[in-house]
Amino acid sequence: MENKNLNDEEEVLDFEDKNPQEEIEMLDFEKDEQVSNQIDEMLDFIDVEEVKTNDKTSDNLESLLDSIEPKNNNTKVEIDGSEEKLNEYKPSLKDFNIKSAKTRKIVKKSMLYIIIVMLLGFEFFINKTGEVLNNLRVYASDNQPIRIIQNNKYGYIDYTGQKVVNPKYSYGEEFVKGYAIVKNSSNLPLIINKGGKQIVPTGVYFSIYRAGNDIIASKVTKKGLKYGILDADLNIKTDFKYDMISYLGDLYTYTNGNSVGIINLDGKDIYKYKLTNSDDKTIDVSPCKVTSDSYQRYAVVKVNSSSLIVNIKDGSVVSSATLNKLIPEENNVFYEVMPNKSKRYIYVENNKVLLESDDYTSLAINSISSGVLRALTTDYKYEFISTKTMEQIKKGLSINDIYYADNVFAYFDQDKKNKKSLVLVKKGEIYKTIESNFVIEKPFKNGVAVIKFEDGLYGYLNEDGNLITNEKFIEAGEFDSYGEAICKTNNGYGVINKKGKVIIKFENEFIKMASGKVKKKSVSGGNNVFYAVRKNNRYALYNSNGKRVNKKFYNDIEFDENYPLFKAATDAEDLIITSEKLEKINLTSFNSDYKAYDNYIIVKNEYYNYSGKLIYVDNSKKEDSGD
Repeated sequence: MENKNLNDEEEVLDFEDKNPQEEIEMLDFEKDEQVSNQIDEMLDFIDVEEVKTNDKTSDNLESLLDSIEPKNNNTKVEIDGSEEKLNEYKPSLKDFNIKSAKTRKIVKKSMLYIIIVMLLGFEFFINKTGEVLNNLRVYASDNQPIRIIQNNKYGYIDYTGQKVVNPKYSYGEEFVKGYAIVKNSSNLPLIINKGGKQIVPTGVYFSIYRAGNDIIASKVTKKGLKYGILDADLNIKTDFKYDMISYLGDLYTYTNGNSVGIINLDGKDIYKYKLTNSDDKTIDVSPCKVTSDSYQRYAVVKVNSSSLIVNIKDGSVVSSATLNKLIPEENNVFYEVMPNKSKRYIYVENNKVLLESDDYTSLAINSISSGVLRALTTDYKYEFISTKTMEQIKKGLSINDIYYADNVFAYFDQDKKNKKSLVLVKKGEIYKTIESNFVIEKPFKNGVAVIKFEDGLYGYLNEDGNLITNEKFIEAGEFDSYGEAICKTNNGYGVINKKGKVIIKFENEFIKMASGKVKKKSVSGGNNVFYAVRKNNRYALYNSNGKRVNKKFYNDIEFDENYPLFKAATDAEDLIITSEKLEKINLTSFNSDYKAYDNYIIVKNEYYNYSGKLIYVDNSKKEDSGD
């Protein structure tokens, strides 16, 4: 699908292999003539058959390669444009194991300078081929091109600010998984890659719409205009045979002739309903929300006036059809509105209706993994029902004595001798009972509850019913999704993880911490700033290992909730600082607004990359804009 007639205004990068005999420019390295001659002699005397049988030849070649020392060993050379580490190249005899003498001659000429480059280091290479390197753009997988708008036309720049495509499109979306949908001046859709090259030119599809990582497209077939789905790599996920496809976030609905149905995210047609000629060609799907991605989801499917409950992964129908209104709630709880306006509650799990009752005014389950339903009866009493036995966990439990977690249901119990204990339930079964001299101060979050002892100090209890550490704290914050919490002893604030290991020592006035989401996103970089630690009313920066990252101090720090950066204030300036490289972007004040994205940051009308470089100025925005 390559477009041979590219518009002159479009700047594209062509990564296709060329004929080496036509494209390689042989460079004259006069300064290293001696080394070049040595390699010429080496290549001239090598005989392939001899190499196979003569260890001495091999030893001579290895000795020659080892004897050549790279120049300027102490010079650090940095190449801007690629954040990937270059692997060391070590020549071997296998590189020259070629039978044809003619081919060996070509290899000798073309590989000569590659070997020299690898041996002598990149500084000399840059001096000789600076123009070539300046024009080379390496697009890392996590560096998507950045959309810009000029004169109401859309274009793209790379993360260094160089134009990938001149602003020429009437529409352009942000890049997703290496591709972007754009429209030309005639408003016809096409798809370009990260080099700006048209990989799906106009005319291939009549319409193209983004659907998460997928794309819904339509094209003219022998049966007329039909819709299909493309995956993230632009492969056909579903055939182009549907009259219409709609995306609902977790599934697709379709119409096809006299049928309507559901397509799951894998592109499989999982549910089909044949209509009569008098039926409307519509299908409504209302999925339940779930509190964890690991839970199977169900949805109300309504065709005409009939509703039922369907598994949105495999299309299994789990309830009888009804003409009454069906309403989805959270975690696969539904209710049916009866003719007298009362509610019949339904709970679904493992493709079965486990509970269906008119006896409750409400029904909920905070955690499917805990296996405990919370029901409120018509006389306003709570029942806590095991999804395994469909019996009450314990009769007479008060709402004030129960605690839900991600995977656990817990409640306090008291025996006849007034001995108090904490009971833990998973999958509808009691699995642990703990004698307690504490209360739960903050319910389980990210697998850990904050407990308060009788002496007024705090501790941490995990879902297995064990203390994370025997140390007690005068303050205890909740654990984040990364598995760390800020707490305080008499000596000051510190940070611990779920194993009780101290990350930041307890000796500080206060601590601010990056969000769990940001930590997960940036954990691969060991130097990323995770903590701002205050001593003597000034903040210092610490990395993921709890080590100081620089010697500077700041008056204030504010971490971004979604991206690895933070705002910082000093006596002299206010800044945005990127968490990994500590690059700076100046702000007019600490309260200045900005917008952050995966590979760029917008301050007013200025675009910066995460290296702190100004890469674009959007003159269509007013200077005083907060965007």
